Amino acid sequence: MREKERSTRVIFVRHGETGFPPDRVYCDDSEDPELSAVGVQQAAYAADCLQNIQINALYASPCRRTQMTARAVVGRHEGVDLVTESDLRERHFGVWEGLYFKDIEEQFPLDYAAWKEDQAAFKPRDGESIYDLKARVVPKVGEIVARHRGGTVVVVAHVGPIRVLVADALGLAVESYRQLQIDPAS
Repeated sequence: MREKERSTRVIFVRHGETGFPPDRVYCDDSEDPELSAVGVQQAAYAADCLQNIQINALYASPCRRTQMTARAVVGRHEGVDLVTESDLRERHFGVWEGLYFKDIEEQFPLDYAAWKEDQAAFKPRDGESIYDLKARVVPKVGEIVARHRGGTVVVVAHVGPIRVLVADALGLAVESYRQLQIDPAS
């Protein structure tokens, strides 16, 4: 009888809350916010939830909020290193970065309308579409899984990459990514 290959388990963890306004597009290249006091508590709770799971590897985006969340988790797992992976960063929004959504609608009305029409395919100038994000994160997580076959890997990232990765794992169309609710530190 053929022996079945052991599955690789990937646990996605979204970073905890920051003090960044929820109606503003992240601007990681210049602002890169840290976790708020609530976000620190959320990261500790996520670490509590994972403390009895044997983790073989932990990967995280280089952003402060993901690094802080990842350090809370890895701190409960002796012998597990935190590996920083830039391909796990949030979607790049180009000229929209740092703007409030009302400002985007006012300053880029045609682009804003195009984005509302097709949120997966629209790409802000100098930014990424959801398809671009998927093309970046899915192969990277595939490499991580190949590196840790049969083990358990934690990936600490952002709402966009996690939505895209979960949609891909479930066989959902990438256009369905926004239907997935990924709460902070979940």
